[in-house]
Amino acid sequence: MKFKHLHPRRFFLETWQQIDAEAARHRSANPSPSAAATTALWIFTVVGVSLTLQYYWGSPEAFAKIVGFTGLNPGKFYRIWELGYWASWRVLGFFIIPLIIVRWVPGFEIADLGLSFRGMRQHLWVYGVLFIPVFVVVFVVSFFEEFYTYYPFYRQFHSAFDFVIWELFYIAQFFSLELFFRGFMVLPLARYIGSASIFAMTVPYCMIHFDKPLAECLVSIFAGVVLGTLALRTRSVWGGILIHVGIALSMDLLALWQTHIHQGM
Repeated sequence: MKFKHLHPRRFFLETWQQIDAEAARHRSANPSPSAAATTALWIFTVVGVSLTLQYYWGSPEAFAKIVGFTGLNPGKFYRIWELGYWASWRVLGFFIIPLIIVRWVPGFEIADLGLSFRGMRQHLWVYGVLFIPVFVVVFVVSFFEEFYTYYPFYRQFHSAFDFVIWELFYIAQFFSLELFFRGFMVLPLARYIGSASIFAMTVPYCMIHFDKPLAECLVSIFAGVVLGTLALRTRSVWGGILIHVGIALSMDLLALWQTHIHQGM
């Protein structure tokens, strides 16, 4: 039966052992330590620079300074411009910058980013099974005030059109996020350090959730390990993208539903 593959021992431990064995074979076939060091140097440097630039230049505070300096007047659409600016920086830092590195730095290939659909199709049922319990948890949590007063980020929409525009920005940044953490960080590093690449990725992945509710931040640790493991099992990031986008859209719609209920009381 397929579900036996989701047993924690098989899903995690046996997968990590297989990944570690593949890394050992790769190191044996490529004994030069400089390749591993160079790969790690590029990856962690890009991660540090990307996260730093986003923190200082891609924040709402940075957007406010730009508006004040240039005299721009977004008017009633200020919030969507602010969020669009934030999402654009996520796309730049999580997608465009890694893509430049992969394209121009020797030793990296576009295939390293996990954009193939081949492995994802075979394991699509796994992502579907994982989505169901997460959605149930999100549904339950949506009844808490901390949740529906935090989501969606764009609450002051004036029509369905500008709300859809925001959601497209939101989806683009989730695509970029998955490619960055599960693709750019995990897949190339796994050739040299095996399953340890998953845990190396999970640390900065958790840290980008520090401004979120505590429960979501803690869950991100487990989510990082699960999605990193799946990315290595499938050699694809598309399943993670589908889960992330599906959950994010569910959270926004559930929050709007809860807000509507409480405003009508």
